[in-house]
Amino acid sequence: MNQLERCFEGTPDMPPRLIEQRTDVDAAKAHLAKAEHNLHAAQKMAENKFFDWQIVCAYYSMYHATMAALLLIGLEARSHECAIAAFEAFYINKKVPKEYTAYLKNAKQLSKNYSDTLANAKTERMKASYGLGEIKSKEASKVMSNARAFVGEIKALVYAASGNEYMKPMGKSP
Repeated sequence: MNQLERCFEGTPDMPPRLIEQRTDVDAAKAHLAKAEHNLHAAQKMAENKFFDWQIVCAYYSMYHATMAALLLIGLEARSHECAIAAFEAFYINKKVPKEYTAYLKNAKQLSKNYSDTLANAKTERMKASYGLGEIKSKEASKVMSNARAFVGEIKALVYAASGNEYMKPMGKSP
């Protein structure tokens, strides 16, 4: 059983952590608002040279954007690992066991760079949260830049799902 299947089915020790639900654009917008709030908090942390907390806030902005993306295809994630696994399976790889192919119809194809930057942000967040080493502004700036691009990409998906167009700011994707 692969990770995605474990997330859907659970294990004897853990209940399912990917739950099917109706697509919910309003809930996706709420997660997107939380993502943008966390980006704002990350910027405040940077201004005050709290680079570890800048990384933490930037990662959580990406996490909430991921939750928004999953709600657009009818999934609720109840763990970071399952949210990331589902995002990668449905939006990046687009290869899933046949029983989960229905979720692919609403998932737009995104560049692998988005799953890579999400995984990197999670790793950096763990270092920042649990490590004792100094976090440099360069590391935090990279995570922040990637978080802005990631949230912007998901924002475009949420806008499209609600029948509106979002013009992403000019700049590079992660």
